[in-house]
Amino acid sequence: MEPTLDKYKLSCELLGHSLDVRAVAVGGKTNEGQMLLSGSRDKTTKIWKPIGNEYIESVTLKDHKNFIASVCYLPQEQWICTSSNDATICIYQQDAFVPLLTLKGHESTVCALAGGLKPRSLISGSWDKTARVWLISETGDVTHIALQGHEAAVWAVATLQEQQKYVTGGADKCIYYWNAQGEKLRLLKGHTDCVRGLIPLPSNSLLSCGNDAVLRYWNEDGECVRELSGHTNYIYAMARNQQLGEQIVLSCGEDSTLRMWNVSTGKELGAPLLHPAISVWSVACLANGDIVTGCSDGVVRVFSQDPARQGKQQLVQSFEMAVATHKSQLNEEIGGVKKTDLPGPEALLTNGTREGQTKMVRETDGSVKCYSWELGKWNLVGDVTGATGGTQSNSGKKLHDGKEYDFVFNVDISDTEPPIKLPYNRGEDPWQAAQSFIHRHNLPQAYLDQVANFIVKNSKGGATVTSQANSGYQDPFTGGARYVPGSSQSNVQGGGNMDPFTGGSSYSTAASKQSSNVDVNFVRGSDKHFPVSSYRTFDTCDAGKVLDKMKEFNNKLTSTEGKVGDELLQAVIRLTDKSLALDPTTLEALMLLLKWPAGMLFPVLDILRLAVRHEAVFSLLQNSHNILSHIVPQLNGAAANQLMVCRCLANALTHAAGRQQIQAQLPQLVELVAGIRAGSPNLQIAIATFYLNVTIAQTQSVASSEVCHSVTSGVLELLKWAKDLEAWYRAMQAIGNLTTTACGQETIAQVVSVDSVMDKLRELTNTPQDENFAKVNVLGQALLAAF
Repeated sequence: MEPTLDKYKLSCELLGHSLDVRAVAVGGKTNEGQMLLSGSRDKTTKIWKPIGNEYIESVTLKDHKNFIASVCYLPQEQWICTSSNDATICIYQQDAFVPLLTLKGHESTVCALAGGLKPRSLISGSWDKTARVWLISETGDVTHIALQGHEAAVWAVATLQEQQKYVTGGADKCIYYWNAQGEKLRLLKGHTDCVRGLIPLPSNSLLSCGNDAVLRYWNEDGECVRELSGHTNYIYAMARNQQLGEQIVLSCGEDSTLRMWNVSTGKELGAPLLHPAISVWSVACLANGDIVTGCSDGVVRVFSQDPARQGKQQLVQSFEMAVATHKSQLNEEIGGVKKTDLPGPEALLTNGTREGQTKMVRETDGSVKCYSWELGKWNLVGDVTGATGGTQSNSGKKLHDGKEYDFVFNVDISDTEPPIKLPYNRGEDPWQAAQSFIHRHNLPQAYLDQVANFIVKNSKGGATVTSQANSGYQDPFTGGARYVPGSSQSNVQGGGNMDPFTGGSSYSTAASKQSSNVDVNFVRGSDKHFPVSSYRTFDTCDAGKVLDKMKEFNNKLTSTEGKVGDELLQAVIRLTDKSLALDPTTLEALMLLLKWPAGMLFPVLDILRLAVRHEAVFSLLQNSHNILSHIVPQLNGAAANQLMVCRCLANALTHAAGRQQIQAQLPQLVELVAGIRAGSPNLQIAIATFYLNVTIAQTQSVASSEVCHSVTSGVLELLKWAKDLEAWYRAMQAIGNLTTTACGQETIAQVVSVDSVMDKLRELTNTPQDENFAKVNVLGQALLAAF
């Protein structure tokens, strides 16, 4: 009679990890049975010893600096091997508390481990695109053989003892065979996405699984003779259950399920065993036929078909109730967002991007809570509930920062920045709501009437409007009377952003642009986020405030330090005009100002970034003065100058002359820009835009492998520290552009090999963003699909 997963019931749950259990394995034997090993995102590996039908935590290993990616046990040596995101492998003698050896050499996460062909050896796979065979002598000397050939992360490794071969699978969708000397023997292709698992089978056959949700059965000749379909999402791991039969395999994945297969027939044996967690990361099988799983809820579970080892009725019923709750949540929504699309508690490990940022988190018990980023930590705000029916479509409400409003307007304040959310409830004083909005976003007071009238116009009669004449209105935050355009300050030109370097009284580089469009199509008429063909520029400028700032600096200088007359400053400011007449004298004056001390340069550089939009101006400045040599060193300077130089480079890339000069020294430029490791959101956006414009040029000509590699490296350096969502969006577009070129596979290989960036990309993609940045979710999904 054929085995079936239907006979399996929960035996016990092992609680102790605080985050996802990423790996499970069967350890050595005791008098009571086999030990279990579990590795977690909490950076620990736990050893569980059997006592009756239960397991107790025996040892917790804490020697890795980042999450555990893989664990395995070598029975002949009685070694417990663990690998981590910290790029190391720790080897422990059974029951030891400290590593016998720590293997170093991989350059990124070591995500796969298996015993080697010889005693005292093992094979590892890494996100650095290599596998390594480690050979450890009796005296502890370590040598290794590098298996090089994959173009992306090596996610899976296996050892074929009978054939004396190794097998590896990677994010490049390829499976390679290798001999003991590390020479490549065979390539298997068939998977349409990342290969995540490999299992040797009898008759020199092989089973593989991957992100394409398919298990593939390969015969001795390397032919894929069978595909096993059933999973609906990524398959993360597989394990043979030899107690049930030579051809019986278990698989688990992102669809919350564990499945059993007869690989010789391709038949799924029984119904999937649903878990109360999104990700079933790992599976292992004991000699007695019991099955072990590790999940994203931090729990290790053991299942048995033997009634004597199955859990007590209360435990089984509790598990079944948790599964039923999870199943109902798979389609449950809050504010139009599926609960299962929300991030788990691990999202709170990532710092917020701004003070007051809110994040909805799906807790392990199925509830959804709202957290706010304040004073450097996430603070619990409260439970998130669908108070008026649970979804935006049936409640008539709109969700913003975890709260429901009658209206959530999009307000455009700049050509180069995303719209800002303006929430409003019926019956609320529109001027009070407008004032709160202005203070919350540090906007000029001159916006008050514009914003309030916008609310009145677009709230469809929902606004309570009081007389403006002699209303006695007081600013609810300062107690003073509100500013009304038309007074003595009516000539104020409102800018969208305060200058990030000199404070609220200085000029801003963003001009006001009020929009009455309530619902914005974020792709601007298209659902295609890449390849991008239109160059992004920084065009807006408050020329009056730039001039004032230059005059302020000029008055602090002496003639020997570069002080000039006001008429020269007036001439230079004309370079900000959109329609510009070429005047060599004015450009000579600009070059004089560029000799000012570095601390006073940023308003001059601000004028320059507008001037270089014009190809004729750029060409004259470059040919006569080698302008790039004057400004590029400022990439090592103050943050204000870094910002303006990046904007200069981005704007210059919009014409052929600029592209020719910049691409000629691109490696040097990327090295300098990549050296910037911190900065304001404006600087992050400027860097991302520079890279984006470079990639646009690559898509419009024959892509250079050297350029693609250099730019991808630069983008990845930015994404390691950038937090601004607009910067991430533009950087993601840059990567997307490069994936469409002839260098696409090389780009993909580079990206997927940087674990921190991939983790952040997945988190941003799977974390529902508000309407301003829903485009990040869409673009992220498209990029991950391309990978």
